[in-house]
Amino acid sequence: MTPADYQQNSESESPLSAEDPSTPSRREIRQRRERRSRRTSWIIFFTVLIVVLGIVTFFVYSFSSSNNDNGAEAPTETTTRNPSPGIDGIIAANVAPENFLPGDCLANYTDASQPADIVECSSPHNAQLIGRRLYSGDMTYPGEEELRESSEAFCADIPLLENTQATYSINTSRPSDYTWETEADRRVDCIVSTNDETNFSESLVEEPVVDDQRSEEEQAENPIQTADDAAANPEAEASPTATADAEES
Repeated sequence: MTPADYQQNSESESPLSAEDPSTPSRREIRQRRERRSRRTSWIIFFTVLIVVLGIVTFFVYSFSSSNNDNGAEAPTETTTRNPSPGIDGIIAANVAPENFLPGDCLANYTDASQPADIVECSSPHNAQLIGRRLYSGDMTYPGEEELRESSEAFCADIPLLENTQATYSINTSRPSDYTWETEADRRVDCIVSTNDETNFSESLVEEPVVDDQRSEEEQAENPIQTADDAAANPEAEASPTATADAEES
């Protein structure tokens, strides 16, 4: 081999570098890790922030809605019956169920625990209280099943006038064990209500049925008043005697 050939071969071989330029240095690796760590930290931070803001927004909205519900004014109950109703036929508006009287025709009725408007029976109405039974204050609670059966039988036996094409149900409102013992609730009410959007336009009974099983002393102290009694003597305070809004069937 000539010296020229030796020189040529030496120049064709590239010298070995101390560090491959394609391989990142330790400093670059550390910087990349730091950037990745900061990016992960920011992602976690914003995720937690979004969750916290969502929770705070939920509680603020819930609290605001609760205040709006509590602050909304309920319709005022008319405690005095109008002896001369206007064209709308309303005798008393938004009356609590404990103030219903036997014979009352009820508009905007939903169930025996909710207020309704008392109207003239010639006005459109979707319910009527057709009967009431009162037990003596000295009587012990007869039991749920016995009271339900006797109440349903009492209400079912009340004769109704065949003067409506509306479909209806006969419901009983009666005491529970709790209201019997704690509230002296002895009242059973029979309420006929429509099953759809139709209305009654007349009374469903000639007169409501009242079954007063109290003692003579109890009756004399607090006699049962009917809707006709209230209409005949509008200045007298209505006396339904006892509540009966505990159970309904």
